[in-house]
Amino acid sequence: MKPLLFVIFLVSACLAEPHLPEGTKALPSAAEKGRGPLALVNLNHHVLGHARVFGGKQPDLFVAGYGGPQAVHLFRWVDTAENGAPVFAEPVVVKCAFKDKGVVFQRKDGSITGLWISKEELVTTIFNRAKLEFIETMRERLPKGVKSPSSLGALVNEDGVDLAFEMSDGTKGPQGDPWTEEWRPFNSSGIATGGLRYRYLMGWTGKGEAWQITKTQREVYFSMHSITGIDLGPGHERDLITGSRQGNLVHYHNQAASGFDLEGKQWVAGEDGNALRHPSINPSVSAYPGGLIACGEGSLYFYRFTGKWMSSGAPVFDDPVSVLQENADLYAGTLPSPTTVDWNGDGVLDILAGNSEGFVLFFENIGRNDEPKFLPATRVRAGGREIQVQAGYSGSLQGLQEARWGYLSPNAIDWNGDGTLDLITGDITGDYRIYLNRGTKTEPKLDVAHPLYCDGIDLHGMWRCRPAVAKIGDRMALAIVDGEDHFHLFWRIDDYNVEDGGKLMLEDGKTIGASGGPGGLSGRCKLDFFDWNQDGHLDFVIGTGRVNAIPDRETGMPMPTIGVKTLGTPLLMLNTGTNERMKFARPVPFRDEARKIIQPGGAHETGAVGTFLGGKGPNLLICNEAGRLFLLPGHRLSVTR
Repeated sequence: MKPLLFVIFLVSACLAEPHLPEGTKALPSAAEKGRGPLALVNLNHHVLGHARVFGGKQPDLFVAGYGGPQAVHLFRWVDTAENGAPVFAEPVVVKCAFKDKGVVFQRKDGSITGLWISKEELVTTIFNRAKLEFIETMRERLPKGVKSPSSLGALVNEDGVDLAFEMSDGTKGPQGDPWTEEWRPFNSSGIATGGLRYRYLMGWTGKGEAWQITKTQREVYFSMHSITGIDLGPGHERDLITGSRQGNLVHYHNQAASGFDLEGKQWVAGEDGNALRHPSINPSVSAYPGGLIACGEGSLYFYRFTGKWMSSGAPVFDDPVSVLQENADLYAGTLPSPTTVDWNGDGVLDILAGNSEGFVLFFENIGRNDEPKFLPATRVRAGGREIQVQAGYSGSLQGLQEARWGYLSPNAIDWNGDGTLDLITGDITGDYRIYLNRGTKTEPKLDVAHPLYCDGIDLHGMWRCRPAVAKIGDRMALAIVDGEDHFHLFWRIDDYNVEDGGKLMLEDGKTIGASGGPGGLSGRCKLDFFDWNQDGHLDFVIGTGRVNAIPDRETGMPMPTIGVKTLGTPLLMLNTGTNERMKFARPVPFRDEARKIIQPGGAHETGAVGTFLGGKGPNLLICNEAGRLFLLPGHRLSVTR
């Protein structure tokens, strides 16, 4: 066994990098000047700070990405949009020995400093404009009492820089391995196990010992992600704002002209007086003229400061708007799951995509089917509000800390035969919901989500899966990954009810499994009914994560056949039966003309559907987990082993 495992490891290592056919580019924004949401090719972003590098009217932006290729990038400011959002040029990579746990700021003399945490040291660097490089100038031990800080913030004063460090209160979360049957993040009463981990701030003026500067050690649940000094006007020139795991932005009024004298925390408020909540999980924050920029998993957003204050002392900011980049790729959020339909009834196929933030996005095609051109996304609404599905307190099998993820995976079909497209979705919870369209072909108007039922029980299966839907004969069919981890067919009874159509089978009569293991290794499967070989029978095009093992855990795809450390891999399962009596061949990956396996990038999960976008179809629309969409011509792909 040992030699075999060694071989699998080698194969996995070789396939750890994403692969797309030569010359493949992400679908671009067709908006004026190619503008679209600013996002690196990473799952998460961290704005390090801003400085006037290129002499523009507004500062340029330093951004680090993690969850993917790690690097520090510099974005040149080029414009301000009508809604007040800054617009930047395409990024350039900055030479830097550090990638995160840093802050960048500009001193009064114009020099640009980068401070970084490296294990137990504080590293000072100076930015060289000519070389686009942060050059190290000094290292020193972190002050006494500051051990393993998660982030730092800087306040420039007349004498130097005051530093704030994000510290853990030491509480441990739920214990155990979330990829095992024994994992229990909630007890029998439905309450999260383990302690609630909190963060607080310590301050240091560059001499003497550091000291706790927040009122308590239980300030922000799980993480702050960053600390920014911000000037909010007279009496608030040296305030602090932090991010948080759950998306709240936390404000501290600093009464000290030098050093720190912090009042108790206040949630940053919106115009309605309620605490703002960032659209996605894990936002870090950085001051920017007129407000602040926040980003976490997903793209960057700008919050404009209104100049108003709540009676409680909380600052009031506008709702966030997307920071923009020129010549941008279309951006679908992290871990997108797409489908192609004519959503607005203009005769051409558009793209709908769900993502980890829990939104459904609409990319309007202003071109043709054979030469599509897509505008940046708008969020689809239901019941008059933007759709956003998230786990909440107990909706994630991996625990409370995942409350802000949604992993929404939509499919669109005329479910009730009224001539308009409805949405059916799967998500992080494993539940399936329908959004009925009460509008028209050209102006969709969705009802709020309603559960689908089978035998009066909410239809439920493995988490993070996309349902396949199709009309077969005069009946609507729905396929999911069921609670036993098998591909399973259901038939529509009425708008909200389905009946059991039985498990779907391989040619040899065996069931079709999806998961590589229990717990977090389960689910993540994106099913799509599509006649790939145009023989009149509905096949499966499947988006997967690294941990999928279809049709079984011993010989499945992509794990373990391609490798236990491989990437999400689009798969095809041909229907060798009929639509009424389906039976499926074993899955095969899509390959390019060089016979290399198509893997768009990302281990968590990747969306994939068959489509006639692009002309000369069928073609393949796939996503990487960093939010890019790729349209691959079918004639350049093969589907043999």
